Amino acid sequence: MEKRFLDFIQGYVRIRIIGNSYDRFLNLCAFHGIRLWNLCPVGEEYEAFVARRDFKKLKTIVKKSHAAVVIKERHGLPFFIHKNRKRKVYVAGIAAAMIFMIWLSAHVWNISIEGNLSQTDDVIFEYLDHSGIYHGMWKSNVDCKALAADIRNYFTQFAWVAAELKGTRLVIHVKEGISGEDGEQDISQEPSSLAASCAGTVESIYVRKGRPMVQAGDTVEKGTLLVSGALPVYNDSQEISTYQYVSADADIVIRRKRVYRDSVQLKTEKKEYTGKEKNRYLFRIGGIPFAFPDSFGSLKQYDLVSELTQMRLSDYFYLPIYIQKFTAKEYDKKEIIYTKEQIREILNANYQYFVKNLEEKGVQIFENDVKIEWNEKSAIASGVLTTGESAVSRVNVDSMEEELQSYESD
Repeated sequence: MEKRFLDFIQGYVRIRIIGNSYDRFLNLCAFHGIRLWNLCPVGEEYEAFVARRDFKKLKTIVKKSHAAVVIKERHGLPFFIHKNRKRKVYVAGIAAAMIFMIWLSAHVWNISIEGNLSQTDDVIFEYLDHSGIYHGMWKSNVDCKALAADIRNYFTQFAWVAAELKGTRLVIHVKEGISGEDGEQDISQEPSSLAASCAGTVESIYVRKGRPMVQAGDTVEKGTLLVSGALPVYNDSQEISTYQYVSADADIVIRRKRVYRDSVQLKTEKKEYTGKEKNRYLFRIGGIPFAFPDSFGSLKQYDLVSELTQMRLSDYFYLPIYIQKFTAKEYDKKEIIYTKEQIREILNANYQYFVKNLEEKGVQIFENDVKIEWNEKSAIASGVLTTGESAVSRVNVDSMEEELQSYESD
């Protein structure tokens, strides 16, 4: 695609090769680095495309090969401008549009984040904004390697981060966890340790790399060092002479308590949609909105649903043009009184959804002490869950001095 665009900018012609020395002609073109494409036979002759700048070099080759070359077609911007040279405004408009497209292609108009589970996109986008990464910035100001390192250092739950520019898109790939697949060490090889990200009891610990600082059954607080990335090196007198720093790697499960609470009103109002809907569109260029007149005035009460679409020329060429569709769905309110059985079903469904989300994040449920209490107006499901999870975060090299002190005191 990029090659075709350059050929169009520079111009190219379709030529017909006449003569009996086709092999010599083609060999001389290859020797002099002249690119021919779409070569095909036409009767007893051949036709091919050649760049405008290379066509001027064919004069010497034609003489040496005793062949003749005839131009059959002319394509590209130089020929277009020459053909329309008297229509100055038209040509100027085309040139301005192309310059504008080149300017657009030099900016970042779409930022996407892939692989994040524990952090929402809004939190990461807020960090990017504070770091000077935003929609509309120059691509030349984006240092993908430094950006990936900064994100990994700030969000300690990300074991691996990569950033890449694709057209006008900035794609940030993240991977959560401590180690890679099959127990292999993560791509990040910087010296670091593992610390507890919450208070609890160590249920199990399996260390692949580093020095374990706790064992199963130990009670830990948030920030407690679990596995050190500083390995002591002993001399002949069995004294610590120096330290070898590694990227700690381990499977650690911490048992902790989680408070659960949910409630349902015995008497509530339920929405019944009438089926009447109205749409409203918001057109935005960059940060400048252009809204159409309000059309929701005839609806009594409604829910509003929005859908944002960013215009693009291809998968990787996004434009700073947005169309947001607002759909208003009218509804009436109807009073509903739940039975106890219905409330139990609702609370149970909510609890199962909560547990499912935990399990998707790798959290194990050891004990469940959730009960339902009733009063005049509502039913409340509350209790404590005992869970086991990999509540671990990385500690940067800056914390190594504290580790050295702990070694010396052993």
